Amino acid sequence: MAPTSYLAFLPWHTLGQHHVLAIVDGGGAELCAVASFAEAPPATKLADALNGVLSRQVTAEQRLEAALEGVSQPVRAAVARLVPALAASDDPQALRVARYLRVTRGSSFLLFPTSSCPPDGCETCGSCQQDCAGCGECSDGGCDICLPVTMTPRTAAVLGQALAVLADEAYDYIYGTGMCPGGAPGPLGAIPRCAEDQDAWFLRRYARAFDDLSGDLEAGRLPLPACTAEEVALDIAIRDAERIHHDEHELVEDLAKGYPASRFDYDWANLQDALFQDKDYEGLLDMRSPLGDDEAEQWFGEFSNIAPRDPRRGFRR
Repeated sequence: MAPTSYLAFLPWHTLGQHHVLAIVDGGGAELCAVASFAEAPPATKLADALNGVLSRQVTAEQRLEAALEGVSQPVRAAVARLVPALAASDDPQALRVARYLRVTRGSSFLLFPTSSCPPDGCETCGSCQQDCAGCGECSDGGCDICLPVTMTPRTAAVLGQALAVLADEAYDYIYGTGMCPGGAPGPLGAIPRCAEDQDAWFLRRYARAFDDLSGDLEAGRLPLPACTAEEVALDIAIRDAERIHHDEHELVEDLAKGYPASRFDYDWANLQDALFQDKDYEGLLDMRSPLGDDEAEQWFGEFSNIAPRDPRRGFRR
């Protein structure tokens, strides 16, 4: 019987062989063999790439192609049969398990690309020098391969900083701890005026929205809002990240340290265009009248076309 869902992949190293195992849930967690190698690095690389596909990491497809380079045809065929099920998975438990079993270490922001250009050149527009800057084919929209990058490592670092600070501000508002001097809100204010009088249950879930979006970035995923509360939180965070980029140069320099540069860095307008399904929520940002009970609960209704959040994820504070 085919497994109900894949939860994660991990390498298993023995004296003579090195295996990639899948953790599957078919009514109970089980281990299934995916591939075997004579050396350890290919097994580790493939397990990490498969976890990337399962976690919807932006660069997962490219990393999987690199992991499969030079492997045997039976292994390639086994992975080809596996990938469609991973790409279609919406089990929130899988995101949690795969995150804790990440094989490779280092900053997760490095999982975001600096360019969409193929490493060996593009068949449509040639050698892709300087990320296709000045390429007539790309500027005219004639190439559907070398597209602008939505999220780069440096952009993710600044947006992640904004999300973290706004989450703290929202939690401080709930508990009256006053992170900012005198308990004043930050430059933009994490909580819209219409939500300031909501109860602690509403506000804790709203504060968690910043953490959920931050968790997407930390996992190498695009922070795609899964509900209205996350749309509001992400919009505020993008605008605050833009403020940080323009006003806090030393902080930005520190955040960007160690990350490769890209000509697509800090394109905040592109994030506003690319990460939201629509802008129906925008009126909430400036609304002054308090939310009604039904309106408030609708903030947390999950969108049907976005993978659901783990209902057991809890709260940071």
